[in-house]
Amino acid sequence: MIAALLLFSHNRAEDRRAGESAEETLRLVEAAMADAAATAANAPGTSASPGAAAAGTETGSGGLPAPPALDMPTVRSGAYDYIGYLDFPGYDLTMPVAATWSFPAMEISPCRHTGSVYNDNLVVAGHNYKTEFDVLFHLEAGDTVTFTDVDGNVFTYTVREFASVTPDDSDTVMNSGYALTMYTCNWDTSERVTVFCERTGGEIPGDNA
Repeated sequence: MIAALLLFSHNRAEDRRAGESAEETLRLVEAAMADAAATAANAPGTSASPGAAAAGTETGSGGLPAPPALDMPTVRSGAYDYIGYLDFPGYDLTMPVAATWSFPAMEISPCRHTGSVYNDNLVVAGHNYKTEFDVLFHLEAGDTVTFTDVDGNVFTYTVREFASVTPDDSDTVMNSGYALTMYTCNWDTSERVTVFCERTGGEIPGDNA
């Protein structure tokens, strides 16, 4: 009983600390995005091309090795680069998304595990903090999620499916065929609670289809 109470208190403290960090980081990311937009307006043609292959390989997590990353424009905030932010309109929750997965980065916000919004295969991992991906436990089919990239492009997604998978079931998470996949650990870390979303709004930059 004492151990359980200590763990609960520790998790609450971590949750609170993450929430404070995420709120400040979101403010800084939004400011950096505004600065980048102003710079691009003054120097047209200098922004990165979406979807280009990036050098290196992202670090995977919990038995989920990540393939080479697809390049997305980023902005810097503190020690990490960010690709934009997720918004859950029905849950009053907005959070930045780090460009590359790591344990330290995920203490602040969800992180891109792999993929790109421009290729409709973005996979995002996050802690189950209330200020992070605890929302995945409450989403319902038909809910709306939006992602705004650092260039201000807004992509709208609709929640379609849910799954609970083992930590080593990389195929279900990485190759779902959905445009946006989000996952987090359950409370004893034995499973990954996973949400699959279809893109239902927003145009891919440069897509003439």
